[in-house]
Amino acid sequence: MALRPTIQDVLAGLKAEGHVDEGVDARARTALEIRQKTLGASPWFVKALAGGGAWLSAAFLLSFFACVGLWKEEVALTAMGLVLTVAAVLLRRTSQGPFMEQLALALCMAGVGAFLVGLAQLEQNTLTVAFAGAVASVVLLAVYPDLILYFLATVGLCVSVGVFALDAVGGAGVDVWMLLCAAALSGILLFEPLLRRGQLGPRVGPIAFALACAVPGWLLFRNFESAQEGFRYVFRFESEFVPSAYLSILLALLLGWTGWRVLRELGLSREQRVWVPAVCALVLLTVMTLNTPGVLVAVLMLTLGFHRRSRVMLGLAVAFLLTFGAYYYYDLHITLLAKALALTGSGLVLLGVRQFFLRRQSAVLTEAR
Repeated sequence: MALRPTIQDVLAGLKAEGHVDEGVDARARTALEIRQKTLGASPWFVKALAGGGAWLSAAFLLSFFACVGLWKEEVALTAMGLVLTVAAVLLRRTSQGPFMEQLALALCMAGVGAFLVGLAQLEQNTLTVAFAGAVASVVLLAVYPDLILYFLATVGLCVSVGVFALDAVGGAGVDVWMLLCAAALSGILLFEPLLRRGQLGPRVGPIAFALACAVPGWLLFRNFESAQEGFRYVFRFESEFVPSAYLSILLALLLGWTGWRVLRELGLSREQRVWVPAVCALVLLTVMTLNTPGVLVAVLMLTLGFHRRSRVMLGLAVAFLLTFGAYYYYDLHITLLAKALALTGSGLVLLGVRQFFLRRQSAVLTEAR
């Protein structure tokens, strides 16, 4: 089954339910043709070249500032960053077209970077710089109308608050922050239709994808750090992480709540032949991956991706699931023969679960559709 229904399927369903008349097909075709001519006047490669030219123009402008020695003046660099950011926001809100949009985005990113670097060169402490980065991300989320910047600003907010928590509390503080981000990801996608009608509007999708990158990204770094004492020359954690088993249990509770909300939305919360196997599988997966909480995060993303029929979320989930699955395999303190037997047994169990669902739930799935 396709992840997203076609326009023809939607129109057929609306006509069958009596919401539209028989002539809706012609009106919809006309509207789509007008929209395609309006938005697709230029080929994609022309837009790509225009965007590349905008980033190149911004790079030349910044190189000019560097050549005149502005980068060595901390106060001037900070002020220039603010000026560039404000100018980029005004340019984006008052202009259209691929060139101007990409130029404004490049100037905005350069301005924020120059502002933060200037603050750091003024010998401000880490907490001040992280707080400034978080404030800048929130302001840009509110005033800059661009999907790419919504994503980048959300990532910047996650990183800024994470750095703040790391400097103030330590690794455990970042773990707690990432748990909150995972809960926010679940809530945003579960209540996506309602949020899209609210003030967040077009920001919902980019924020969700940014959280879907930030949370597994931090857990991936934790695996590097815990497995081989990596990156000690860059990051030096003053306190230990939250034990992985605790993270796995909390993420399992979040995944269980998310699954219950999905089943409730589909009208299957009272179907024991659906939720009982799901609970058993969740408990088994949690017990098996206590030291690799990233597997549960990937499964959470997979559940939300299927529920919202998002190919991008599914792609991210599969990529992270394979990555954390590899870490789980190498983290097993057993011989290679035992690992091979474990993989074989896991494959047989998954095939058995697949056959179970195919035989027991065909009627339930038909009802859900």
